[in-house]
Amino acid sequence: MKIKLTLPNNIIREYPAGTTLLEVSRDFAANYQSPIVEGIFNGIGTDLQKPVFENGTVDFITLDTEEGMRVYVRSLLFLFLVAIKELRQEVKIEARNSLGSALFCEITNDIVLSNYDLKALEDYMKELAAKSEPIIYKHINKKEAEKILCERNEADRLELLHAIDDDLLLTCYTLKGHMEYFFGPMLPDCGYLKLFELINYENGIVINYPETGQNELDVFVDSPKLNKMFHEMEEWSTMLQCNTVAKLNRIIKEDHAGVIIQVAEALHEKKIAAIADEITDKGKDVHLVLIAGPSSSGKTTFAQRLSIQLVVNGLRPVPISMDDYYKERLNTPRKADGSYDFESVEAIDLELFNDHLKRLLAGETVKIPKYNFRTGLREYRGRELTLSDNSVLIVEGIHGLNERISAVVPARNKLKVYISALTPMSLDDYNRIQTTDMRLLRRLVRDSQFRSHDALMTLKLWDDVRRGEEKYIFPFQEEADIIFNTTLVYEFAVLKKYAEPLLQGVPETEAVYTNAQRLLGLLSHVTPLDKELIPKNSILREFVGGSAFKEAL
Repeated sequence: MKIKLTLPNNIIREYPAGTTLLEVSRDFAANYQSPIVEGIFNGIGTDLQKPVFENGTVDFITLDTEEGMRVYVRSLLFLFLVAIKELRQEVKIEARNSLGSALFCEITNDIVLSNYDLKALEDYMKELAAKSEPIIYKHINKKEAEKILCERNEADRLELLHAIDDDLLLTCYTLKGHMEYFFGPMLPDCGYLKLFELINYENGIVINYPETGQNELDVFVDSPKLNKMFHEMEEWSTMLQCNTVAKLNRIIKEDHAGVIIQVAEALHEKKIAAIADEITDKGKDVHLVLIAGPSSSGKTTFAQRLSIQLVVNGLRPVPISMDDYYKERLNTPRKADGSYDFESVEAIDLELFNDHLKRLLAGETVKIPKYNFRTGLREYRGRELTLSDNSVLIVEGIHGLNERISAVVPARNKLKVYISALTPMSLDDYNRIQTTDMRLLRRLVRDSQFRSHDALMTLKLWDDVRRGEEKYIFPFQEEADIIFNTTLVYEFAVLKKYAEPLLQGVPETEAVYTNAQRLLGLLSHVTPLDKELIPKNSILREFVGGSAFKEAL
């Protein structure tokens, strides 16, 4: 029996039924500069080893893309876990968080590995890569999976499995006889995994891998402040027994969500109050607070809540918007394609902004502009500003950590705060929910609620947003004096209710349909939670609506 496949560039070919996408990809590999690592069948991201039995549309994902690197890192983690099981099976590992282009894995049973141990593990991994050791793709039914997980005593995975349909087949992978389940496609063999290194780091191991689109391994750059903040959240959520989706589902089903919400919100309030106390304790030294962070990190609500705590301490917070200091449209820098680059630091009138900061902190009165985004012009509408002795300027903007923004203000007179949503939530020990995905879900919901953007528009813009973050925000995150984590351990369940119908509305004909389906697959594992119990001042309200700060938002 033959099937008809519509391939890239509208090429139509017939193949025997049961042909894998890997076999099909070999006919087109020469058309791509980077290796093909994932297939797309009828718009859904699919393992290359999947056999196809019906007519459909096929496309490919290459290694030089963000999704392609997800496949690479997922497969690299599997190779690392197999090396551990082969050489040091007493070591227990959990995949934790990204550190730039590296993955931190924690050793959870207090065993210390020497550099010699790491070298042996790395050599073994490279040996399997050199042999192109196959990663075997297989389907098993739910009963088989339950039996395996019971034997392994993997309670969280077993609980997630209970939520799926009995007749659904599960994809698992085997390498050197070791079987694992990963949420997403894997590489066909280890030969693709040419670049990586293992590094001893704190109480675990860093797996360093290339940046997206690069063919070389960069030197690992530590991010101690960010990593410390992530570990704090991880330890806290583990203490609350709410660090996996299975545990969150259990909390919701047992009607204990209200307690988790109250505790999570109390932690935010406590930390925001502590930041306000630190500003206050510095007395007359600090009159400028700069708040920066990536898209959908919750900067706006954080700034409002910090301002309230400063008022409690007897200070007068004065907000000014960095957006009002955009250069006029005629002078805005452009990208290579000719479009305006509003995310570049050069899009800000640095000279004017620094001049106003200097004059305000010297006690002068300054006429503050208002940027008209429709006309692309700065306008002066009569707002004048003078700081008093107890005033604190609060400036929110993506470039807040970049020293060029506030070069005229000495370090002792300002405080830089980095806002991020570092989620500790994971599906199980080896399958993380990436911070990037959680922020994207926040943005999808917010754009629909407040900006009249559907999911299609948000998804189309996301790659451009991410490029701006990588270029203009993340390189400066360790320059922050304080890092505040805006994630809430329960938010995944709340966002599901809003994001799921939005993602279901993305047309199959659109390129971003693949990403929409991936996110829907992620959301399918969590039990939904209504927003009624969420306080009106919660950072999550910035995205789902009903915020006490809605007038300021």
